[in-house]
Amino acid sequence: MIKKWYPFAILLILPSLALAQSNTDFIWRPIVGYSWSGTDKLNYSIKLEMFNSVEDFDNRSAIQYIEPQFSASYSISPNIKLGGGFYSRWVDPLEPGYAYEQRLLQQISVNSFIGNYRFTHRARLEQRFRNTNYLNRFRYLISHRLPLHGKTIDPGENFLVFSNDAMLSFNRTIFSGENRAEIGIGWLFQNQQQFELTLGYRTKNIFTDSDIGHVFLLTTSFQVKN
Repeated sequence: MIKKWYPFAILLILPSLALAQSNTDFIWRPIVGYSWSGTDKLNYSIKLEMFNSVEDFDNRSAIQYIEPQFSASYSISPNIKLGGGFYSRWVDPLEPGYAYEQRLLQQISVNSFIGNYRFTHRARLEQRFRNTNYLNRFRYLISHRLPLHGKTIDPGENFLVFSNDAMLSFNRTIFSGENRAEIGIGWLFQNQQQFELTLGYRTKNIFTDSDIGHVFLLTTSFQVKN
């Protein structure tokens, strides 16, 4: 059981190692969401996500962005889903002349199994329409939820969360990469509400001439399912 907590210790150490880097951000990322079923195979979800700079928490630049999201998914089999969505991001909303981004996405999610352990793979295409430019992005995410009691996650129980999201962004003049890793713990309540607390690390500006960027995140996510 102790071994399950090793990744948390490693991730708690990483921020101290990054303090020597000049291009490092520390972020609190709250998310609230609601999902519901249209049919047995069709599901919808709405979310509101925020990016808050811990270092600038006492001034107007603390909120780096606010992003309402809408997505839908269709199950073509028990382990394969097709989906799409629309995100709208307001960048630096408290600053004069804030920036914006409108995003379309298309994705496929596939579950695979190693013994009793289920892993979710997601491939996603995004078209990002910004007030400054247009950007394409391809993302591949692998995630796993590990029950701490038994072999399945039942209401009233908690679980560990692991994920890694690798991505490439490009247009005619830009080609860059980013990687996002997260680990955390979640609680599934009796009423199908779910809360997750995760620690994340993002590496930005891969494959570019810019300095590599480091972002450390504390994410609090509350989801309600109907």
